[in-house]
Amino acid sequence: DYAIHPPSFADNGDGTVTDLVTGLTWQKADGGEMTWEAALAYADSLTLAGYTDWRLPDNHELFAILNHGTFNPALDTGVFMSSSAQYWWTVDAKVGDPSRVWVANAGGGLGPHPKTETLSAGGTKRFHVRCVRGVALLSDTTAARFAASDDGTVTDQRTGLIWQQVPADTMMTWEAAL
Repeated sequence: DYAIHPPSFADNGDGTVTDLVTGLTWQKADGGEMTWEAALAYADSLTLAGYTDWRLPDNHELFAILNHGTFNPALDTGVFMSSSAQYWWTVDAKVGDPSRVWVANAGGGLGPHPKTETLSAGGTKRFHVRCVRGVALLSDTTAARFAASDDGTVTDQRTGLIWQQVPADTMMTWEAAL
């Protein structure tokens, strides 16, 4: 309903793509099918476009590059190379169940899946790796994340989003909230 910060990408011409909204830099072509442990090692050892600080994305970062107007893959294939991936790994293991890892799927969804579902682990699905570099969107910082203003709002210092400080005191429909 609102086109605030629509997805925007730049092909850097060196095998990388910059997300112009978040500032993160992504692999243009994913690294192929592998286990989660191999994906972690792959990211740690990747040198691409002269950079060595590549990592697996967290689930919020990976979800942010999905194009929900397309599927299989739910990526902007004008900038990202298409692949046979059914899923892409994130760095996030499921809380309370380290045998499951959050992944994005080629249809545009996000959810925790067993590590053993990938072909490389004896499963039947293709889990690929796509690395990212840049300051993690949800990384811890020494600066305070939220700043209250005198006008009843709170600003998220990492995202720039501004939130109302006190929720509405009445129930309302979605349409009325808009």
